[in-house]
Amino acid sequence: MEQEKIVVFLEENIKTIYAYALSRMTKKEDAEELAGDIMLAILQYGHRVEREEAFFGYVWSIAANTYKKYLRRQSRAVMAELEAADAETEDFSESVIMNLWQQEQTSKLRRELALLSKEYRECTVAYYFDELSCKEVAEKFHISLEMVKYYLFKTRKLLKEGIEMEREFGEKSYKPGTFELVTIFDKNYNAEYVNLFGRKLPGNILLSAYYTPMTIRELSIEMGVSTVYMEDEVVLLEKYGLIKALPGGKYQTNLAIITEEYTKEFYRTVKGECQRRLSEVFAAVRGKLEDIRRVGFVGNQLEENRLLWGLLYMMMHHGYEAFEAKKQTLGTIKLYGEATGICYGVNFEESATEEYGSGYFAGFSGLDEGYAAAFADFGILPVENHYTLQYENVREKLYEALEEPAKAPFMILTTAEYGKLREILQEEILCIKELYEYLTKQGTELMKVHAPAHMAEVIPWVIARTIYFRTVGLVGGCALQSGCVALPKEPGPVALYVYAITEENKLDYTLDVTEKDVKY
Repeated sequence: MEQEKIVVFLEENIKTIYAYALSRMTKKEDAEELAGDIMLAILQYGHRVEREEAFFGYVWSIAANTYKKYLRRQSRAVMAELEAADAETEDFSESVIMNLWQQEQTSKLRRELALLSKEYRECTVAYYFDELSCKEVAEKFHISLEMVKYYLFKTRKLLKEGIEMEREFGEKSYKPGTFELVTIFDKNYNAEYVNLFGRKLPGNILLSAYYTPMTIRELSIEMGVSTVYMEDEVVLLEKYGLIKALPGGKYQTNLAIITEEYTKEFYRTVKGECQRRLSEVFAAVRGKLEDIRRVGFVGNQLEENRLLWGLLYMMMHHGYEAFEAKKQTLGTIKLYGEATGICYGVNFEESATEEYGSGYFAGFSGLDEGYAAAFADFGILPVENHYTLQYENVREKLYEALEEPAKAPFMILTTAEYGKLREILQEEILCIKELYEYLTKQGTELMKVHAPAHMAEVIPWVIARTIYFRTVGLVGGCALQSGCVALPKEPGPVALYVYAITEENKLDYTLDVTEKDVKY
């Protein structure tokens, strides 16, 4: 490019170049110096660009390179002092680090000190800041004099390398990932798990070290947190068995994590087959509606779609019950202390999979001493058709329906009527059982692709134990999308039925839990 045009460009963009320099320097004087260096470099090398349309991009390439050279030049004096200190062994009366503390590289020095591991950091602080001799440092930490000298020598090398780097913290330093720990206890509930993940840091450590083992130093850089704090967090996670130490000072997450990428791929993979199977189930149920209504339960006069939603959840509950009874026992996992059960992580916003979510709850709830409700708040249903938000209203409607059965807005079943419905729907319940077997198989195979290899053994156990909770919304969504059932025209819960409590079934609503129950 012609020199005259380069000069014109500089005159027109001098403020932009200065703003670029100012954004990278802490002092105005340094920004002015850097801006001058950039403009000089543009004048020297701008003629190399032949096409004018490429000149603007080339200018910022020059600016970036000039900035790097400026940093190297500024740190040269610092590096000279550190190199001189390498030759010393015992006489550190002129503290290199304390001199640096008062120079231009103070912020970088502090950053690198914060990233030192415990042993290096403790010896460095004791020697340079507490002004202890090498012998006194050795006595304080119960290590040999030679080891103190080694730590100090190694620290100087680490500081030199770090100060020279243009180190950048990882994305999680400003944009932490979403993480929830899900714990389902088989026995010996341990309350220590409950409050462990009330903070962002533990979950993001597990997310960072999930696929690739990381040192504490690497974790500190990723999250922009000093190692002195990171060490305590890692010790706590290791105590609970959620992260494990590997050779070379590295750590890796020791639990399965259900990621957003896995969840979306799982939905894409299974929804077609899920819709097909549900269409067959609903076609069969429609053929039995006359027999179902003849059972004579309160609510047998319900509009067809409202009746089908209630029957869907009944088939889901007992289909999974049959699946759970038949599936291979995979044993149990020891969590912490005497507690056993299952523990896994969830890494996605529920809104990302809202279509197949179960936004509030899916399970069982006692209404009074005589009746309980079984229900699913399918995410695909409008909020006005969810049970959880209308619990008190459901109780009122129960008593009204018992007095005037013709006005019942949902099924109310005696023990005998419940048994008859299950008998009529036996084949369809077995089809839902087979659907859960299919979902479990697909979920396990996909999870083995998405999870790190060291989690392969625990994945089948995690998927089999949680498939019901994590696919409640999927089944409801696929039922609607298949066209075999429609949205209700009236407000009020629809995926709901109420049944009489007996000694045999009362545990159905006191012990059954959902994933929502156990998220902390």
